[in-house]
Amino acid sequence: MKNKDKGQRNTKETLKKAAVTVGKVFVRLLAVVLSVVIAALVTLMGAIYIISKSDSDVVKELFVTSMVDTGALDFCAHMFLSDEEVNEILAKNQIVVPEGKTNTTLIVIGEKEKDPVKEKEDEEKDKANGIVYNEQGVCVIDIKGKTYVGKALIVKDPSRVKVAGLAKYGEGIVGKTTEQMAKEANALAATNAGGYREMSDYRTGGIPEGRDSSGLVIIDGELKWGSKSATYEVIGFDNDNVLHIDNMTGEEALRIGIRDAVNWGPVLVKNGEPCVVPTTGSNIGFHPRTAIGQRADGSVILVVIDGRQAHSVGASYTDLVEIFMRYEAVNAANLDGGMSSYMYYDGEVITRPYMLYFSGRRTVATSIIVTKLEDGD
Repeated sequence: MKNKDKGQRNTKETLKKAAVTVGKVFVRLLAVVLSVVIAALVTLMGAIYIISKSDSDVVKELFVTSMVDTGALDFCAHMFLSDEEVNEILAKNQIVVPEGKTNTTLIVIGEKEKDPVKEKEDEEKDKANGIVYNEQGVCVIDIKGKTYVGKALIVKDPSRVKVAGLAKYGEGIVGKTTEQMAKEANALAATNAGGYREMSDYRTGGIPEGRDSSGLVIIDGELKWGSKSATYEVIGFDNDNVLHIDNMTGEEALRIGIRDAVNWGPVLVKNGEPCVVPTTGSNIGFHPRTAIGQRADGSVILVVIDGRQAHSVGASYTDLVEIFMRYEAVNAANLDGGMSSYMYYDGEVITRPYMLYFSGRRTVATSIIVTKLEDGD
């Protein structure tokens, strides 16, 4: 019996010593990991400080505009620079948009009397650019540049392009993924649309926002979010299915018959003229992008670019302008990008979304959807 008790005591002492040893190893390992993390953070903070205080305007402007452009890393731009300094840099790097409102007469939808010669020429030109509509009246094109790959979806009938959103917006509300919105609407295709407030717990999408922190959502002619008196960068279709890309108040948007709209930017093509893109700041940076445009015949172009990945670094604003001019857009504007950017088509996601530090698709405030052609349409 004594030997048995002695053996049990020895076992307990052995286990206790082992536990102490494991504990010491764990503490040491934790200390090493914390030291590495702290060293990395100090190094990162030092790098941000050096860049923020750099004498090189090019380096500083590229850093600030790129951080603001990402959305999730916006705070980095403000670490060592005042709001006034950041705003000054952003203003300096704004894209120059041709003056005047959207000229709706440049868009002619469903022209009754068509010139057969011109129609044939347009068809041949479209084919040369890979535009051949399928039985659903859409065309999906693989697009590729020096730094990017992505998809362009061209929809022949603009009345099928709409904004999908939430039943309710506000504090405590969580958005839905673009894929969820598409499936709930039984849509053929969809992309993300406007911006939304970033939340620390990633339960985003409940509060729509534009580039200037305000937010506007119009669905089926009803103001779902925003103010009638505030001015927004409006990207939306009117009741004649013409795309508008203008600064206007919520009241003006409703008055001119905007049926579906979000707000974001910048404008890329206005009334057939490409916008002037400064060769500094994030304008020359490469990111995941989503954008929308409309051609003279009313057909709508949706573009999604993969970015921040090995297979595709991303596209600049200049790249987007070139894409829309290639496909003869009369008007075009940038939508929200980054981790929100992807394209859904015929039951699956056909681009490769960039995901930085959490799993699952981002919940968003709004999406652009394309309705299906039903039998007999």
